[in-house]
Amino acid sequence: MSRRKREEEHENHERWLVSYADFITLLFAFFVVMYSISSLNEGKYKVLSQTLVAAFTGQPTTPEPIRVGAPGADAHRLVDLPPLPQPTSLVPVPDAKQPPKGPRDAGDPVQQQLEQVAQTLRQRLAPQIGDGQINVRMTGQGIVIDIHDSLLFASGDATLSGGAQALLLQIADVLTTLPYQIQVNGYTDDKPISNAQFASNWQLSAMRAVTVVQMLIEQHVVPSRLVAAGYGQYHPVASNATPQGRAANRRVSIVVVSPEASAQSLPSNTGNPS
Repeated sequence: MSRRKREEEHENHERWLVSYADFITLLFAFFVVMYSISSLNEGKYKVLSQTLVAAFTGQPTTPEPIRVGAPGADAHRLVDLPPLPQPTSLVPVPDAKQPPKGPRDAGDPVQQQLEQVAQTLRQRLAPQIGDGQINVRMTGQGIVIDIHDSLLFASGDATLSGGAQALLLQIADVLTTLPYQIQVNGYTDDKPISNAQFASNWQLSAMRAVTVVQMLIEQHVVPSRLVAAGYGQYHPVASNATPQGRAANRRVSIVVVSPEASAQSLPSNTGNPS
């Protein structure tokens, strides 16, 4: 019995069209997605721009409503957005309702005590204050006692004169009643100094401050409360162009530092000794 001859299958040359069609479909979907991503919402970007401007200027802003809907009958319909919270300004803006910081309230116990001490000093030092040799004033730092250098030292010297000891005794008698920090500052005029003891105004002003501190310690002012500093000619209170101005700049200042100013500027006494 003869075997039937198998007919050859017809080769399909169009099968590539299926893969091509799939590729075209995916490519079309890709471009649709890319187009939708690149479509910008002008309203949202306008709101973002307003918010950034307000953040850098510190001014509150309420964005304009975003227009939605296709052009036509509903094109003018607006959607009201809730107002944005006030942005935090990068530059501090003073609050009109809050008064600026100034001296302590007159009813504050610390302020009252400092005022009483200043008044006591004015009474005890009235002769020198009347001669213009001493000035007692209240500042944001505390009580400042400005003493002309001629009451304490000879010219170009850091050794206390005989009258200086009696003067500082009067001041120390008041300061011992206070628990606050005391800073003694030395100042000079701009006239250069160079002698066997001091090579500069820095050294002269610093040594004068240290000498006053040592005298206060001898009069039972607690040493841990005392600070000495020399400023040379760099903090004048008058012009150095005249003899009167230079005389005013040569001074020693005893500062009774208020607790608030002390916490900001002076080193703490806490810590373990080495």
